[in-house]
Amino acid sequence: MAFEHLVKLLDETDVVAIVTTRKNGERAATAIWSMVVDGVPYVRSAFGKGSWWYRHVAAGRPVSFVDGDGSIAETDRIAALDLPRVDVSLVEVPVDAEVQPAIDAEVERKYAAAPTRDIRATVSAEARSCTFRVEPAA
Repeated sequence: MAFEHLVKLLDETDVVAIVTTRKNGERAATAIWSMVVDGVPYVRSAFGKGSWWYRHVAAGRPVSFVDGDGSIAETDRIAALDLPRVDVSLVEVPVDAEVQPAIDAEVERKYAAAPTRDIRATVSAEARSCTFRVEPAA
């Protein structure tokens, strides 16, 4: 899958599956939200630095996204691992970066039908401190 296809997927799909790598090398799929602002894709940990997928990324382990509806990872994480995916690099976005308010606005627009508590969690100061820009794999 070309990176441009992934950007479109992250923009148009409500739930994506991020695949991270545990310390023992085992892969794990997690359903998360994604936002695209001015053609640039972003993800956040709505549950902050305690989220295990966030900890895997912060540890510098390999990351990819499943090509398709990531909601499969909500019900069958193992099946999600069998789907095609694209490797990426995630780059931390500083909490005070100019793009942060635009990411907040995109969360509120894209996920307007989601429960208010989930949107609040994703635009919280804690979530902002766990924002990554998605880039092609290095």
